[in-house]
Amino acid sequence: MVNLKVIIFVFFISLINSTYAQVVQKPLITKSKHKNSGFIDFNGYYDTREYGELTMNILANLDHNIQYFSLTNFSSSNPTADLSGYYSEQNIRWKPIKKLPFDIFTQWVIRAGSANDDLRFGLKWNISKTPKIDAFFKKINMFYFVNFHLIQFRDQVETKGFTQIEHVYNFKILPKTFKNRVYLGGFADQNFVYQDNGKISFNWVSEHQLGVRFWDQFYLVAEYRINDFRAKDNYGLGYGLEYKIKF
Repeated sequence: MVNLKVIIFVFFISLINSTYAQVVQKPLITKSKHKNSGFIDFNGYYDTREYGELTMNILANLDHNIQYFSLTNFSSSNPTADLSGYYSEQNIRWKPIKKLPFDIFTQWVIRAGSANDDLRFGLKWNISKTPKIDAFFKKINMFYFVNFHLIQFRDQVETKGFTQIEHVYNFKILPKTFKNRVYLGGFADQNFVYQDNGKISFNWVSEHQLGVRFWDQFYLVAEYRINDFRAKDNYGLGYGLEYKIKF
């Protein structure tokens, strides 16, 4: 039986395509000047909480103001174990109005195990591309955006409202001095936890990575990590190697 979240995810992509074709698309005789761009990067870490992790990120800037981004983590229970843990986020983003710093998006969260995947819909605000303040972010060589996860589906029947605010940033440290070799970037997920008494608490999942390019597109990386969903050892340091492919 086909999972309902898969059907909704595909429907969302089809809706973007059909809306673009009816409202935005230029005549077929007009040649598109768009050229796809993006990157793929691979990160291998050892975490001070004594486990290993392999992370792959993919970004593709496609035609018609559509962007694809995915994050996939494979982790082990200890440094010598096989990579058995699995977590992935599959994102499709669309900017309806090119001049405005807002996208609508869908995110499919896939986890190891059963009956624990999520399908989310929301709004992305690219703060560093917002008029009046974009010059400041350009001056400090930084991008910063926020994803508002407005609705979430799980287990085909469970639906939740506002679930998460996700902050994402990256900036180059003294790019002229270090010749674009050093960066600091990361994310901070502010997760809303709804209590039975009606109160709301927050769990944070956050990673902040310092990368230093030492040869070609190879980087030495160190990452400070916070995960409030862990029963213990909520804080850790990961260090390892990153390789990035740009296109």
